[in-house]
Amino acid sequence: MTTGWARVTGAGVFAILLASIPFASDGRRRGATFVVMALGSFLLQQLLVARALARRDDGEPDDLDAVDALTVSRGLAASVVAAAALAGPRDRWRYAARIAWPLALTGSTLTDWIDGPLARRRGRGPTRLGRVLDLELDSWLTLATTFAGTRLGTLDALCLITPSLRYAAMASGISYDDVHAVGKSDRARNLGIPQMTLALASFAPFAGNATRSVARIASLLLLPIHAIALAGAFSAIGRERQSAGTSSSGLAMTSSITS
Repeated sequence: MTTGWARVTGAGVFAILLASIPFASDGRRRGATFVVMALGSFLLQQLLVARALARRDDGEPDDLDAVDALTVSRGLAASVVAAAALAGPRDRWRYAARIAWPLALTGSTLTDWIDGPLARRRGRGPTRLGRVLDLELDSWLTLATTFAGTRLGTLDALCLITPSLRYAAMASGISYDDVHAVGKSDRARNLGIPQMTLALASFAPFAGNATRSVARIASLLLLPIHAIALAGAFSAIGRERQSAGTSSSGLAMTSSITS
């Protein structure tokens, strides 16, 4: 077992157990639901990370460092946010919202802004695993925050469709490379920023009723725009792949004729 991975995993488990104490004091069922949900999703994440480390390409690191730990913390935050929204009462003034909202905000801003520049400045530079983790944990945090917005805030459950689309794409048989390319595109990023902002606004502890109502309405209005834009992006990637494959086949045929 790699030392960095073990330390990150242990710290995450400890943080979840510590966060569960107020839930347990509010009822054993709430505490148990929070622990099962948060630990289950976080440990699944860490098992997938361990698998990726074991199957790394030549030249890729075999362990997590401090920068990777910063990225992984977004997945931990997402696990806590989703579990808090599920286990806690549907009240943005209670502990569930008070722990979920700052974690979602910090994960979507501070840690997301600084892990990339830090990775580029470290000795080994950015890694393939780091790039994958950055996108996947951003996506998971967006889904968890949107879920919290439907439970603790004013978002309609329909708003879960948009952050779920990339997972539906992977389940449909679209290659992960294509899903990753769409997720890293400027289009996806430009769609994700307002989506996350509205989700946060929907259950912000300081937001007034007008702000929360605007978040609900705007999220519903943006839903078809997001869905159409992402569908168009996947279609465009598919056409590019097909065109590249056709070009390669044509070059191979020409080469075989002229040789």
